[in-house]
Amino acid sequence: MIIDSVFKEFINVVRENKNYTIGLLNGEGDVVDCSDAALIGGHRDISSPDPYNLYYPVKAKNFDYGYLWLNGKDENLSLMGNLISDSLNIRLTYEITQSTLKQNITEDDRLVKLLLDDESFDMNRILGLIEEMGFDQTRSRVAIYIVNEQGFDNRKIAKLKLMPEGEGNLCSLLSRYALLIFKAVPENLENQQMKSYIGKFLRMLKDLDVTGDGYWIGSVQRKLRNYKESYRHCLWLKDNEKESRDKIVWFMDFLYDYFMSEIRLNDVRDVFDYYHDFGKDTDIDELIQIADSLLSNNFNISQTAESLYLHKNTLVYKLKKYEESFHIDIRGDFKGRFLFVLISASLKEYRKRRRVGEEL
Repeated sequence: MIIDSVFKEFINVVRENKNYTIGLLNGEGDVVDCSDAALIGGHRDISSPDPYNLYYPVKAKNFDYGYLWLNGKDENLSLMGNLISDSLNIRLTYEITQSTLKQNITEDDRLVKLLLDDESFDMNRILGLIEEMGFDQTRSRVAIYIVNEQGFDNRKIAKLKLMPEGEGNLCSLLSRYALLIFKAVPENLENQQMKSYIGKFLRMLKDLDVTGDGYWIGSVQRKLRNYKESYRHCLWLKDNEKESRDKIVWFMDFLYDYFMSEIRLNDVRDVFDYYHDFGKDTDIDELIQIADSLLSNNFNISQTAESLYLHKNTLVYKLKKYEESFHIDIRGDFKGRFLFVLISASLKEYRKRRRVGEEL
């Protein structure tokens, strides 16, 4: 037990002063440890202190550890007893807190490792650990990925466990430089409310001096099995949204970009290449510019023409040419608009690969 190792240190200090004997008693008054080994196993009447034998309760973190016994023929015995008792309780409280924090961090790390395991998602092991930890699996959570190029202080991360705002959160240092938090969130928050809620939590982290060079917020998930998807969305943000240093980047702000990135754009280009040779008759840069402008203007032809500094009839003419080339209806059909955006995205990829000299 922690009390045993802590008390040994106090015994060594007292042994340097021959005027005192220090002992640790259990609740019944039995001597379980003592600076005078010959007294171990004896019994003391804790209900009857006298000028030469004083007894002090040993308590820490709401646990009773018995009594501290101090023996000596010294006019300063009471002063020394109060000093040793206070020091022992303070030290014991500290050691228990540190031990609890280490245990919590270790359990968090184990659970996060299981949740992120791509090779085998072992739900039985996860549920067993959750029950052991008292972890509430019914709450919705969102992954928060924080990177600090100077590295994190594990002691500061551990303090999160002691904060009321930290209840229900799951924290793990993936490396010295990367912190992952599955933050518990209230149900049915709208997007702006969610941003406000997470923003408050991040400010609390800064108050604890837990800061980063970038913050990436994933998708909100309810199921344990989907936690790793929220984490994966954080990594996608980090890899694809380059202007994110010292900023908070929200996955929900980049849903279109994310889903577009998941589509096999080469397949799109190959399908439409059957109808039209991209490289000969089509100005790729112009097509991409028109598609991007249409998308940003919700496919409003007048607004798009204005943003491109084109006459509306000129834009309509160009769109008709694209419709004929690709056999799609851009102006009047949602599916046609979607396909036109896909074609543009595939051409962006084609253009990028061509510029770096990749064989196509």
